[in-house]
Amino acid sequence: MQTSKRYALIKAFSIRDYVGIILTALLAAIPLFPKGKLEGYLPESAEINTDLALAYYRALLRTNPSVDIYDALVKSYIRVGRTKDAIEIVSEMERKHPNDPEILFLKYQLLKAEYFSAKDEEQKKSIKNEIEKLLSLYIKLKTDTASLEKALKEAESMNIPEIAYRTSTVLAERTGNLFWVEKAFYYSIAFKNYAMASRFADLLVEKKGKAFVKDAINLALLSGNLQKAFDYARSYYRELPPAERHSLIKRLIEVGLTTENYLSFREYMKKNFPLTPEERLYLEKEVMKRALWAKDYETLKRLILENLYLSQSLEYRNFLLELALGTGDPYFARDVAKRLYSGNN
Repeated sequence: MQTSKRYALIKAFSIRDYVGIILTALLAAIPLFPKGKLEGYLPESAEINTDLALAYYRALLRTNPSVDIYDALVKSYIRVGRTKDAIEIVSEMERKHPNDPEILFLKYQLLKAEYFSAKDEEQKKSIKNEIEKLLSLYIKLKTDTASLEKALKEAESMNIPEIAYRTSTVLAERTGNLFWVEKAFYYSIAFKNYAMASRFADLLVEKKGKAFVKDAINLALLSGNLQKAFDYARSYYRELPPAERHSLIKRLIEVGLTTENYLSFREYMKKNFPLTPEERLYLEKEVMKRALWAKDYETLKRLILENLYLSQSLEYRNFLLELALGTGDPYFARDVAKRLYSGNN
């Protein structure tokens, strides 16, 4: 009999009563948490009952109608798919807190949820345009470092490179943090702002040295600043592994050597870089080609004679003979052939 009474009593003790007790406990816990911690924790926790969290926020708003609480309530509504309720909350916030950039960010979160739930591609495109406008306005109104970092993270997650580019450059220049500087460097290249990228490259090379010099050289070559590329290369050539040295020399020759500068370029390379025999051979072959293309036959003859025995390979000897024939002087070509092939089949 007593057991039946206890069962009836427990049954009468409704779920609402349980929620009330837990809600009371949560409200009592507020002083134990730093401001913003509890309301920030609940919408992110998978272990918290969402209905309970929503009840907690609605109760809390009666005594503390702060943006943080509204933010947590909107996140909870989004989490359970109650987008309409979230929109109503944001509208209420706009009335109470006009021109608040955090309201813009809440709107962004709503649109982001809509974007990922939308099936129609045209609808997704329209939502994406609105998202870009909101984020762009947000970073204009909210310029502190933490907010810009938050906006940049969102811009990258939503594939909005233009906003990520603008935000990264501000963060890089403001903080000097190498993480943001490097990110801004690559975004500046992507948006062809080579002057800004070059400023970031100087700092990155100064701080990271040979770990970054290859990218800095590539930028200098891409932007047509050959002198800067050579300055970087000359400073760090000896610190690079042999394979990277060879690749660097080859790249400098391919980009910097022309039919106008082949003689001065040749001297510069020989003077400023301790070229290996393989690198020297590559340089001389490319210089002789430029002399042939420039129809500077007297210079080409001199270069051929200077480099007759730079290599003993058959490929190189045939290469020199073809160049000698290209001068249009059969007697010179015959003399080169005798020197190259004398005593060989």
